[in-house]
Amino acid sequence: MNKEEAPKPPLAGIIYGEIAYWILMIGMIVAVVGSAIYIYSDGYVNATCLLNNLWQGADINTIWNNCAGVNEVPHGHWYLGMLHQADALAMLGIAIGSLAAVFGMWGAFIGMVRSREKLYLIFALIIAIILTLSALGVITIAH
Repeated sequence: MNKEEAPKPPLAGIIYGEIAYWILMIGMIVAVVGSAIYIYSDGYVNATCLLNNLWQGADINTIWNNCAGVNEVPHGHWYLGMLHQADALAMLGIAIGSLAAVFGMWGAFIGMVRSREKLYLIFALIIAIILTLSALGVITIAH
C-alpha cells in the first residue's frame, strides 16, 4: 500500500507558530497570575468599584476617577511603573501576549528570507511593519 505523506509546513509558518505560541503562553501565565492575585487582594484600580461601574455603564473617565482616584485617564503603558500591583501585573501579561504576533511575524519574515520566498516575503514585511508600528503606538485606530 502507498502511504501518502502529509505535506510539510513551510519554514516561515513553523517559525511564526513557535514564536507566537511561546510568547503568548508566557503572557497568558503572567496575566492569569496577576488576575488571580487581583481577585484576592486589591490593586491600583479598586476591583469592586471597577465591576460596579462597568455594570452601570460608566464612562472611562468616571471609572478611573472613582476607582483609581486619578483625574486623567492614563495612556500608554501606565502599568509599568507599578508592577507591584496585581492589576498592573495582569496588564503586563496582556501586553506580552499582544506582542506574540509582532515577534512571530518578524520571525516568519526571516524564515521567508532564508527560504528565498519572493511574493509572500513582501507581504510578510508589510504586515510585520504594520504590527510593529501598531505595538509602538505610532498607528492607532483611536480618535
